[in-house]
Amino acid sequence: MRCDYCPLSSDEDVCPEAEGKYGIEHKDGVLGCTHPRNWVNKRDNDYCNYRGEMGIDMGIEMSFTTEELNQAIELCKHMIGLDRKSPYHRHGKAFYKPYRNYYCALAIGIEILDRLPKDIMKVDKSEKYSWYYLSNDGLRWLGRQLDIIIKSEEVEE
Repeated sequence: MRCDYCPLSSDEDVCPEAEGKYGIEHKDGVLGCTHPRNWVNKRDNDYCNYRGEMGIDMGIEMSFTTEELNQAIELCKHMIGLDRKSPYHRHGKAFYKPYRNYYCALAIGIEILDRLPKDIMKVDKSEKYSWYYLSNDGLRWLGRQLDIIIKSEEVEE
């Protein structure tokens, strides 16, 4: 792929992919690499997702104290049943399949769970109770915090 069309190219003069073993020089003298376009797009998409997840994690960590963040993680672990069952390990990675995804509190609710972003936590309030659910982004966030992969059916959002 030509470096002038590549989404991975930066403001630097030389692309690390074009300079390494994958580098080529086109007939008109423009540097490039031998990677296919779909590989470059996947790598760019993965990097964008990583930056977005890092921003969410940093925003949540900055809005809580250490004790409050630990309490929120413990409540979320209880919400999916991770306090009763342990994750299973395969090929050096930890996996968990939650058997539930809810937490019920009185109508006042829990202040720590209410402070989590709305794309992480879903809340249904009635006159007596507040029901908290983790969204798909919330399950991925909790998995990153605990360093496990939480396997779940995709929840409709």
